[in-house]
Amino acid sequence: MTLFNLKPSKEIGILKEAVKEAILEGDIPNEYHAAYTFILKKAEKLGLKKNDSK
Repeated sequence: MTLFNLKPSKEIGILKEAVKEAILEGDIPNEYHAAYTFILKKAEKLGLKKNDSK
């Protein structure tokens, strides 16, 4: 949530579910860097911008 400067919201739920599914399906390994990169790409598709102050 801090990464995108968001409060609990639908978008956070979408991102969490997407990363969980990607790991379970074997699309990404269960590792921080892989999940971080995946979330950045998924968030961009949702129109979310990374909070550059973090």
